[in-house]
Amino acid sequence: MIKRCAYVLIIAAAFLMSPATVRADESGGSQATVSTIIGTAKIFKIGSKEGRPLKRGDALRSDQEVRVGDKSRVELRFPDGMVMRLAENSTFKLNKLAFDKKTDTKDVKVNLGVGKVWAKVRKFTTPDSSVEIKTSNAVAGVRGTVYRVSVADDQSATVKVYDGSVYVANPPRDAAAQTGKAEQPHEVPGPHAVPPPYHEVSMQEWSAIVQAMQQITISPQGVPSKPENFDPKADADDWVKWNQERDAQMKF
Repeated sequence: MIKRCAYVLIIAAAFLMSPATVRADESGGSQATVSTIIGTAKIFKIGSKEGRPLKRGDALRSDQEVRVGDKSRVELRFPDGMVMRLAENSTFKLNKLAFDKKTDTKDVKVNLGVGKVWAKVRKFTTPDSSVEIKTSNAVAGVRGTVYRVSVADDQSATVKVYDGSVYVANPPRDAAAQTGKAEQPHEVPGPHAVPPPYHEVSMQEWSAIVQAMQQITISPQGVPSKPENFDPKADADDWVKWNQERDAQMKF
């Protein structure tokens, strides 16, 4: 039997935050700003049970969690122009946000507990920049692309790429714990079945490159599928169309 391992979904891009919620004009550009909110959402200090309504223009910093209500959506804009949008009933934790204007370096760590996030990422200008979107079971990294991540109630995850390419992997636990970042993707053997008598084995290290118009799914146990093409017409539900319309209005 394959041992259940936690994964990290890492997506290379750009962000910025630090503790406590303030208005955008007080933050000096070191935060993500709520540029659009449809319906309702709340902002919480991570670990706190007390939240407050999220408002357009709020500047969000690290150690905060956004919870989006029913039939609601939230758009976050970051200092370099990157955008992330959250669908209804999504839970999104902002673990780290760092942005250096002098070097144009970004270091962002967020966690999608459940729901959907759409990201339009500006290409990096420095090799040290990264954005990590963690789920309970996967790793994705980009250098300027459009993609979305979905986490179901059972913690299975799906990554769909619309433009550019994304690497998805499960970094070794030791390396992930020490650096907080995934290793660069490389071809390795995937998970494999164990013949009887069954015994627990560690999950093999794996990685995959997901190209434009491809998707990959990761099971609740952390087992990845092979990247495969998806039909953009069949995929074009209201959530996708809304994001694509918003993207078309952006000057990138």
